[in-house]
Amino acid sequence: MVPVSFFVSAFPASRLLSKAGLFALLLAGTGGQAIAAPDINGKWLTPAGAVIQIQKCGKVPCGKIVRFPAPKGYSMENTPDLKNKDESKRKRKVLGLTVLWRMAPQKDGWKGRVYDPRRGFSADATLRPKNASALEVQGCVRVVFNVCEKETWRRVD
Repeated sequence: MVPVSFFVSAFPASRLLSKAGLFALLLAGTGGQAIAAPDINGKWLTPAGAVIQIQKCGKVPCGKIVRFPAPKGYSMENTPDLKNKDESKRKRKVLGLTVLWRMAPQKDGWKGRVYDPRRGFSADATLRPKNASALEVQGCVRVVFNVCEKETWRRVD
């Protein structure tokens, strides 16, 4: 067996792990590929009857409300975000509101944030396609422990 001291003296770290060599070594460990998250772009119908348009916002997807059943006394165009926990945001319109943001790719989906205007709060979100026409969306908020709710959105485009 060759002693470790031989390798240290014969192959100094500066020669073994140049920046390019280190990068190549790291890529070899991942197969040379970045995480390829599934495509979730499109229009999705929620169980509550809203339609969320998911499209690229910069390099990652985000989602905006493009249609929803308006509450009594309001139209889609004039429904304010009345239940928002932040009182300063209660006059903003729900139509066009960004409800999915800070999306980061995962092996089998996306993680980010989701906002529910029916309840007025945001939560950590995980989105995973079940198939080409179904998207599983899970939102979790931390109280004393994580409280999560999962629903399936259906593709409508």
